[in-house]
Amino acid sequence: MLGASAFASIVGGPLRKRLPGYWVDVLMALAGAGIGAGGLLMFDDVSLGSWIAAPALVALIALLHVRALFAGEGPFRT
Repeated sequence: MLGASAFASIVGGPLRKRLPGYWVDVLMALAGAGIGAGGLLMFDDVSLGSWIAAPALVALIALLHVRALFAGEGPFRT
């Protein structure tokens, strides 16, 4: 989780302006999936459905979160 969070901070911070928008979206979704999978490692007896759903949902939420913060009238637009 720490590695994926650091990766998301790097992509969302200094690399966000340097990379094309498509790559930022892909890398942020990948970081979100890493955070979701890392969170599941803290639990015992996790079902297969959780291993499929959690990383996918956190990847989607991470992507939407970054788009909301940095787009249009978002609080961190540049």
